[in-house]
Amino acid sequence: MKNNEKLIALLMGLSLFMEMLDSTIVTTALPQIKDSLHINSANGSLIISIYMMAMAVFIPLSGWLAKRYGNKTIWLLAIIMFIVSSVGSGSASSLTFMLIFRLLQGFSGALLVPISRLIVLESTPPQNLLKMISYVIWPALIAPAIAPFIGGVISTYWSWRLIFILNIPIGIFLFIIGSKIIKHDGAYTDKTISFDWIGFTLISLACTSLLIALDIISSKKVFDTLAIFLLIIFIFSTFATVKHLIKTTSPLFSVRAFQFNSYKVSQFGGNIMWLTVGAIPYLSTIFFQNALHWSAIKAGSVVLFIFVGNIAIKPFANQIIQRIGFKKPILISLFLIFITTLLIGTVTNQTTEFYSIIILTLSGIGRSLALTAYNGMNLVDIPYNERNSANTLATMNQNLSQGIGIALVTISISVLNQYQPDLNVYRLTFDLLGIILIVPLLEMIIQPTDIGIPKESNSNARN
Repeated sequence: MKNNEKLIALLMGLSLFMEMLDSTIVTTALPQIKDSLHINSANGSLIISIYMMAMAVFIPLSGWLAKRYGNKTIWLLAIIMFIVSSVGSGSASSLTFMLIFRLLQGFSGALLVPISRLIVLESTPPQNLLKMISYVIWPALIAPAIAPFIGGVISTYWSWRLIFILNIPIGIFLFIIGSKIIKHDGAYTDKTISFDWIGFTLISLACTSLLIALDIISSKKVFDTLAIFLLIIFIFSTFATVKHLIKTTSPLFSVRAFQFNSYKVSQFGGNIMWLTVGAIPYLSTIFFQNALHWSAIKAGSVVLFIFVGNIAIKPFANQIIQRIGFKKPILISLFLIFITTLLIGTVTNQTTEFYSIIILTLSGIGRSLALTAYNGMNLVDIPYNERNSANTLATMNQNLSQGIGIALVTISISVLNQYQPDLNVYRLTFDLLGIILIVPLLEMIIQPTDIGIPKESNSNARN
């Protein structure tokens, strides 16, 4: 593997880190943002919701843009837009301007995330995917874990505006280095490729109706008429989307990757797993602050040990998978996440901090191993010419899973607050996240032992 390939993978990882840190750290600073812009809680939640909706709607567009204009061109454009939107968000003086720039930031993130992965994946043969994925997945491990701590420090000692301003030097660095080391792929573009407006509209309708419905339920604490109507729209538009993508001759992206068992499992079980682990840092932070009344910095410092667990297992994760395959590491990691998720809810103010640190560190170990295994298995059987579509679909699903996970936590807390004291509310919500993990556990148990092991017949990746 050439050093330049590793450098590109690390650069793509840094661009994903910038986007993921920004999307998660805003939650911690939201109270300060609301006070500064003089807005209420309902309007304040739009700052997060509009970003998530833009991500969900425009991720499917990324694959088509990459095919038409090339990965490098769209990636550089996404970096520029992310810088501009960060400047605008950091200097916003009203809710209107904040929402405009957050919408732009969500759009740029929707291009940045899948295309960063695609730049790495399209030049990697199946036998090297696990190694290269390890460079790209570290942002998903690190950003959500360190965001509460960084957000707590910045919002406590400085201004929330610094959260967005931090993206500017990172973005400039990425643009300068990326423009030099990423090769132009114009020879592989297709200017004649048509845009699937029907598919885009259906997918956008499905994503936005689901996210808006979940936002309404979590804020109003009830399934009102509008929320039910939106959920019905989501169900019908999802079925219509699948039918359209299968039948149309020029779909927005192909769903043929689902013929490979390793891809199906990584999408179903992997995204259910991500729904849980993506919500754990968020739930742990608000649990420590709201139920145990810890300071933002103390809560963030303890949650930071999820990151310690990520780093502790990371040097060994690839070796473990290469030695014993994908199935056993996924089963072990899912069981570890299941146990630690239940145990986090048992923390009290009488519990020693050492106990909390050990649990969160073990949770981080399970999280890192599971994400490495699922992401490594995701595209290992997918031929080169199908990777763009498979990657676009996988990125969209993962983004929706994270959004659904946080929404599910919010809904659970809102509903249980009406019947239970604070401590029980959070404990039951942790139990809910743990129970959800039983689904991917059962799915993986019935899989063959050699699932995800590269087949020689798939070595047709572009060199």
